[in-house]
Amino acid sequence: MLVMEWKKTLSKFCVMKKVRDKANEPNSNAKKSESNAKKSENIASEQEEMREEQHELDLKENYESDEKYDESKD
Repeated sequence: MLVMEWKKTLSKFCVMKKVRDKANEPNSNAKKSESNAKKSENIASEQEEMREEQHELDLKENYESDEKYDESKD
């Protein structure tokens, strides 16, 4: 009987220790949120670069089509 109670107490202690250890690890959560923020920032900057490149390509295409139109008028 004493052994059973000891096992229950030990298992409760182990669970409580795991919970406390997780609660005392704010650095891991902070690091995860920082890395997620960096990833989001990188994605946003890549999307902005892609938009700028697409805008430049559109301008170039429009310029070339205007030149072709002007040549066809002549």
